[in-house]
Amino acid sequence: MENNNQTPHILAISSFAVHGTASLKTFIKVLGSHILPVPSLMLNGLTNMAAVKKFAMPLAELLESTLELAVLRKQQLVFYTGYLGSADQVEIVVSMIEKYRNIISAVITDPVCGDHGRTYVPLEIVAAWPEIIKLSDIVFPNLTELKLITGHEANGTEVTEFYVDRFKRLYPNVKLMLSSYVMAENEIGIQLHHSDTVFEYGLPILPQNFGGSGDLLLSLFIKYHFINNSRTEDALKIATIQTHQTIKHSIAKGSDELLLGENLFNDHISI
Repeated sequence: MENNNQTPHILAISSFAVHGTASLKTFIKVLGSHILPVPSLMLNGLTNMAAVKKFAMPLAELLESTLELAVLRKQQLVFYTGYLGSADQVEIVVSMIEKYRNIISAVITDPVCGDHGRTYVPLEIVAAWPEIIKLSDIVFPNLTELKLITGHEANGTEVTEFYVDRFKRLYPNVKLMLSSYVMAENEIGIQLHHSDTVFEYGLPILPQNFGGSGDLLLSLFIKYHFINNSRTEDALKIATIQTHQTIKHSIAKGSDELLLGENLFNDHISI
């Protein structure tokens, strides 16, 4: 969906972890004053850390009151949904999109549910994601999530094109942006599918990956496309380059999490 003349605010629903760099912490860093962060779940650290504890949030009340305030402030929104903690939260998000659609210029969905051939949320959430996807303009799964949201096993062995075709049949009006897509033996990148067109861009595979890399890629894309008004393909390319640079920098510093330094987000990268 095209941007209008008003720079939108980004209403972002996802988890917030105190320790680690991912989810809403990354979105807040990248999007700054443009973001309206709505935590679906609070954690003391990322889920791959020891002694992690989760704390429930009153999502329905917080989300609706945030949207009501956006109406009063006459804000136009890009509505992003990431990590959700229960199938009930999916129902809440769907009802709020439908109720406030007149102030929502685009719906962006990251159907967080798995990676590396395994599922890491309850199956009830996996089964509920299509309800939000049907209302979305762009969906950003990794390959495992693409398999799951098209009704297949997380470790399915069909070629990628099989799952892409299935997505197109299920959601013909939704753009698909496939992340962490292995393009060649030593290259990884992104693919954008819309109608009969495909755009892809890749970079060399790095020796280490970090949790939260997908959140960084998506938040950078949102920044460049919806705030800076870059073309979809250009925004994806810049976001991929900067995510790759951030991972390289974090590896070089010996960090165990992504390091989001100010100098890594250069708006003037040549494309």
